Amino acid sequence: MPISLIPIREALHVRPGRLFINGNWHDWDGERFEQIQPATNEIMTSFAEAGSEGVGLAVAAARRAFDDGPWPGMRAQDRKRMLQPIVERIYAAEQEIAQLQTLDNGIPFTYSRNSRVSAKAAADIFDHFFGWIDKINGETYPLYSMASNMQYMTFREPVGVVAAILPYNGPVMTFAMKVAPALACGCTVVVKPSEYTNLAVLKLAEIIAESDLPPGVFNIVTGGAETGTALSSHPGIDKVTFTGSPIVGEKITIASVPNMKRLSLELGGKSAAIVFPDADSVAVAATRLMGLCSTFLSGQVCTTPTRAIVHRSIMEEFLHHAAEQVKTVRFGDPFDPATTSAPIISKRQKEKILAYIEQGKREGADLRFGGGTPGGELANGNWIDPVLFANVRNDMTIAREEIFGPVLSVIPFDTEDEAIRIANDSEYGLAGCVYTSNVNRAFRVARAMRSGSIGVNGYASIPNAPMGGIKRSGVGREGGWPTIEAFTELKTINFNLDG
Repeated sequence: MPISLIPIREALHVRPGRLFINGNWHDWDGERFEQIQPATNEIMTSFAEAGSEGVGLAVAAARRAFDDGPWPGMRAQDRKRMLQPIVERIYAAEQEIAQLQTLDNGIPFTYSRNSRVSAKAAADIFDHFFGWIDKINGETYPLYSMASNMQYMTFREPVGVVAAILPYNGPVMTFAMKVAPALACGCTVVVKPSEYTNLAVLKLAEIIAESDLPPGVFNIVTGGAETGTALSSHPGIDKVTFTGSPIVGEKITIASVPNMKRLSLELGGKSAAIVFPDADSVAVAATRLMGLCSTFLSGQVCTTPTRAIVHRSIMEEFLHHAAEQVKTVRFGDPFDPATTSAPIISKRQKEKILAYIEQGKREGADLRFGGGTPGGELANGNWIDPVLFANVRNDMTIAREEIFGPVLSVIPFDTEDEAIRIANDSEYGLAGCVYTSNVNRAFRVARAMRSGSIGVNGYASIPNAPMGGIKRSGVGREGGWPTIEAFTELKTINFNLDG
């Protein structure tokens, strides 16, 4: 019998989604859409398609709160005291938020509650950025020459009204990475979750709505492409922060031109992991890289190293351990502790991934395993058995395009220079990693790889360190002080000391 998540939905009392605008919840009587659970393709509930009308109301509220309200000019201590309780409220609700996120995208509950996409991690992000509130400062500059007696100083002011557009793969974590710094800097915000994943974000919105924020400082609208376009192109928006596909990122960039919106875009990736023969453990490297594609979100993470560039002398050893890792993969009810992997987010994305797999075979890549679609109790869900391609050339489609699924392409190399050249031969540049026990090589190769972030013998992200891409992988950085810079404008004031 196929698995069903309806009992979980009922136990969590999931109800139709509402909009939060100008400090009030609204039962939208306009167009609505259904959110589908990808593990079973069951309907979870319906949400409002805010469209241009709902977006207009939300942006107008955020605009008033920024232009006329007390929020942007509030004393740092007052803003901090108002926001800090949000952290503990998220911690208190972390289990429910994790359950809702699993209902959203099918990520195994174990990961939803205990990983970098968990509510606990989101609370840490809020805590980090709220700690910056009383430390956002400018600089003073020494008198430069005798030609003028002018004293210069700078101030950081909030960038304005922010549109935060979220992805489906880590809605809780990305909500925190965008909303927390925006509020900390004194901006007002309009959030739009992915149309695939609204439940957990709306729970976070309820937590923020319980705070004492002035009306219009925080707003949330739901919807698909129409709503996203209306939000990113609205002339009342000063900044867009977006995580998602490069195609949508291009559209947002074009829409930003008329009023020169500030942009933070974390887009696609085709990250490379270079595995040298002197790696501490080829088994560990293979297990980690295959595991990132086969477990957790099943490769639906932009930073996943989906190109393993492996020295020819250790190729078969690497492939053996990758195959052993896949034996540990378990599909099933995402609330079952034994389940290791998420389904693909939609039927459309599943078919797209299967088409990439067929393309890889046609172009001559060696399919070692995977690519099947399980039946039985999983027949109604969007499941794909993890895939490993060997003997991949870097000019093949599966090595060039972001598949966003459980597919690892293994590319052989002979020399260090060749490995770097392969890694850099990509239109993406989001993340990457190097496996070697040679410190000099690790430093040399990490510096030579053209990506926003490089891990040595592993990769992870934390709230207080910047992360972001170059080339087609995006604009700007998220994490730490660079995020504060991204949500503020620098104002220079000079005083004529001669009176």
